[in-house]
Amino acid sequence: MRNIFKYPPIEWRKRNEYVAPQGPLYSWATSTDISIAGSRLGIKAPSHSPRRAAAKPVSAYPGYDVIFDSPAGLHTDLTIPGGRWGVACVWSRRWAFYGPWMTGCKGELVTAIAVIGRSDEHRNLNISFLSPNAFETILMQYLNDCYGTENWEGERSHVPRFHGPVDWKRHTHLPVPSASFNICSRGEDVGCLYVRDHLFAFPVSDQYFVLVTATQHHYSRDESGDLAFDVTPMQDLQNQVLQSISLELGREAKASVDKIKAELGSLYMSKDFAPLKWPTNIYPPEADSSPETRQVLRGEV
Repeated sequence: MRNIFKYPPIEWRKRNEYVAPQGPLYSWATSTDISIAGSRLGIKAPSHSPRRAAAKPVSAYPGYDVIFDSPAGLHTDLTIPGGRWGVACVWSRRWAFYGPWMTGCKGELVTAIAVIGRSDEHRNLNISFLSPNAFETILMQYLNDCYGTENWEGERSHVPRFHGPVDWKRHTHLPVPSASFNICSRGEDVGCLYVRDHLFAFPVSDQYFVLVTATQHHYSRDESGDLAFDVTPMQDLQNQVLQSISLELGREAKASVDKIKAELGSLYMSKDFAPLKWPTNIYPPEADSSPETRQVLRGEV
């Protein structure tokens, strides 16, 4: 726990001086296991500690498989154009970071785990998400649908609201293909970028993948609009929580992984991944693209 005497959840006086806030200590973290399509995902994190009590955590029931034990399965996310994706948020926590001596909440770190798959009418049983090449294609389609369709209006309609993926990093510590990257928000000024979401993605079965999202909310800025606090404690906790993630494959997923690895020799994703061409809603799908890309844009794979 943080030092609640020096860092109380109270804002009594405004201060623009640069401060170092304190949030939950990772040494107090506890482990959680989540069953997904026969596989088991593990994560270690501190208890939910939000700025506002109304912000509730999300937890999966112990021993309850998100896919096999759910009569409804994933719900189609209608906020994503095309209706191609079924999504279920299975875990989330929010942690507030407070400045010293009643200077209030300086920021919050929000981390969530979602299980994602194709909606029933768009599912292709001939493609396995556990293949690194197929998973990159699926991930690109999801990012295009989730972020790529957002653009500014009027004369700025060619300017996307998001930019990514950037800072792409492939990982090798899980028994499946995995990568992390950032999605940036973009203002009407093309050069104005700041990190919105940090994402960690990996498949857990032939038809489902996990997306871990970490988002930092910054509340304290000086008169120039610059951050008035040190974000290092938030970043350190984010890194510790994401690095704690583990995955134990179920029997079917492991059999698929072994088969794919025997065929390809490696489960690594691409070392580099260039930012996608956004917004997608002003570019004709057939123009200046390969047959594979046109299939992805049309949602055929």
